[in-house]
Amino acid sequence: MVELTKYSWWGESNEPPPHLKTKKQLGELGLSPLKPSGIIETRKYDVFLYDPNNPECCRPKRKPSPKQLETLAANRLKAQIKRDYQEWYREVGFIERDRVSAVLWAREQLSKNDLVILDTETTGLDDAEIVEIAIIDRTEETLLDTLIKPSIPIPAEAAEIHGITDEMVASAPSFPTIYPRIVEVLKDKQILIYNAEFDIKILNYCCRLHNLPILKLKKRSECLMEWVAQWRGDWNYYYKDYQYFPLNGGHRALEDCIAALQLIKKMAADSDRINCPVPIPQKNS
Repeated sequence: MVELTKYSWWGESNEPPPHLKTKKQLGELGLSPLKPSGIIETRKYDVFLYDPNNPECCRPKRKPSPKQLETLAANRLKAQIKRDYQEWYREVGFIERDRVSAVLWAREQLSKNDLVILDTETTGLDDAEIVEIAIIDRTEETLLDTLIKPSIPIPAEAAEIHGITDEMVASAPSFPTIYPRIVEVLKDKQILIYNAEFDIKILNYCCRLHNLPILKLKKRSECLMEWVAQWRGDWNYYYKDYQYFPLNGGHRALEDCIAALQLIKKMAADSDRINCPVPIPQKNS
């Protein structure tokens, strides 16, 4: 084997002569490399050098056939379409995927025999007490619907929202009185709540307030508000989450339960989402 002439990097004392070219430079001249005639050795890699005037060092590139050009153009177009799709999916396509998931979720809920929907009205937001609770099943049958007398007065601002006053709850049962019925109705049930975090927090607070066992609803509850937000698909790019929407059920516990059930049925009936599902790119694609 003929030993290659060694050169230093360009700009140094033993730089290669101007007529020697790298592989990239050969390509720009329309030539393909064969045998190098020189080399620049570095710590990371070797740069081979070719003499474009020596037929043993390089040859003209073969011109692709019309079929090859057609295949090349088709592959380039396919790759561009894939890149465009993946960019679109990262920006907005995932929203349609999530909406499809929400529809399938709603259909699954309506098939559950142990599904119930719960709602409460309260004296406020923080350290508040329940003044009304309702629970219905998937057939809209009312399992529980009662006012509850809190241990504190109902603030005017809360009464303005749900319309429940101190006079209305004056003869209502207390939370400890209703508690056994709540436990009975929720036994072995899967629970849907619009804004589940709030209602579960209030129920836990009332249990602690009256020294009653916590109901432990978190593991068997789902938040309908989050699924509705996903289904509606109003994505907030700043917060990287879906926008929540009010239930608009009338602000009475039973009315809100019924409104929640109707909303689940509306989601489940959204055939447009299912008939036009969005394919999900593979991780390695």
